[in-house]
Amino acid sequence: MSDTPLTITAISTAKPGKEAALGAAQVKLVTETLAEDGCLRYELHQSLDDGRVRIFVETWASEQQWRAHMQGAAMQRFQASGVGEYFADFADFALHRLARVAG
Repeated sequence: MSDTPLTITAISTAKPGKEAALGAAQVKLVTETLAEDGCLRYELHQSLDDGRVRIFVETWASEQQWRAHMQGAAMQRFQASGVGEYFADFADFALHRLARVAG
C-alpha cells in the first residue's frame, strides 16, 4: 500500500422516502470522520438533479489510513445504524478509489 494521498468517491442513492434518514446518518458520519487520523477531506454532496443521490468526496493521507477508517468505530456505528435499509439494493452504492493524474 502506498503512502501517497488517496481520494475516494462514494456514491449512494436512497430509497424513495428514505432520503432524510440516510442523510442524517451520513452527516453524523462526516462529523465523526473529520476527527480521524489521516483524514484530509471528508465532504458530503447532494445531487442537484436527484435529491436521493449523495456523494462523499474523501481524501486520506494514505490508503492504510482509509482502510483503518473503513474498519473504525465511526464506520461501524454508521453501518450498525441500519443504513442498509435505506438503499433499494447493492447497486445503489458505488465506491471509487482514485489516484490524481493531473492538476
